[in-house]
Amino acid sequence: MKEEKEEPKQEEEKKEEKEQEPKAEEKEKEGEKKEEEPKKDDKEEEHKKEEPKEEEDPLNWREELKKEINFSQDVPFDFKQVAYKMEKASKKPDKLNPYYTISAIFDCTKVFYSISSALSMGFSDITEKCGIMRERFKECQEATDIQNLLEIEMKNKNVNLYKLNGDNNAEYGYGRGVYKNYISACRTFLRLLWFLEYLIDVFDSMLKDDGSGAMKTILGNSYDKVLAPHHPFLVKKAVGLALLFSSAGNVTKNVDIIFGYKNYNNEARKAIQSSIDLMKIVWKGGHDFYEKHKLLDLK
Repeated sequence: MKEEKEEPKQEEEKKEEKEQEPKAEEKEKEGEKKEEEPKKDDKEEEHKKEEPKEEEDPLNWREELKKEINFSQDVPFDFKQVAYKMEKASKKPDKLNPYYTISAIFDCTKVFYSISSALSMGFSDITEKCGIMRERFKECQEATDIQNLLEIEMKNKNVNLYKLNGDNNAEYGYGRGVYKNYISACRTFLRLLWFLEYLIDVFDSMLKDDGSGAMKTILGNSYDKVLAPHHPFLVKKAVGLALLFSSAGNVTKNVDIIFGYKNYNNEARKAIQSSIDLMKIVWKGGHDFYEKHKLLDLK
């Protein structure tokens, strides 16, 4: 009789186990799904990790801009430094870094000292313009980049400040006071862009040459094409005389002087092309600003 009573109990327990088995399986499957499907927050975090963060340049450009050693003709010319600075400046062409841009252009003036002392006289005003830009940044502590400085100058409460060139100041009502001899950053940087465009044309002409061409011819042709239209008669005459008395040699010689390649081979050509490409990015970043604000004819 006892055995008969136990049998139904055993059958009931088996039924309960069978009912629980699918539930356990369902829980296991649900757990697997949860493991397979990451949370939305996790997906967003993964996406954020994948996005490359913009590297901040640790260099304090304002301090570097102040250092006289960074703008000294006594420091030997090194085109690798120029290329490095141009590469850095080209990262944000619409917000040009003041130190990298201005010091790279300044360093390029040393090219003419390296080629010929007579030529260096013809481009000495570029070093002065770099000095003016440094002075403008010293005065304007709130400026964050070159284009920002130009905008601040344009919006200055002193009307037409951005048009001053040192000779026309009285014409705009600044014949006396602190702005009597003021030369604007807007006017100055435009002329540095002209010089940069000139260098691009010179290097491009060197690239097209087989190495035997006369360097003074290339320099002269690029001057007539890029800079002469902006210069008055006396400046044109001075540059013409400088080219006449220069002993620049041929292109191969100057590839060595400027870029450091004794042989004018494919490696040298790649280095020149790379330099041109970087300079064009920097030049366009500045040129676009002047074009946007209709300042390309700023005298």
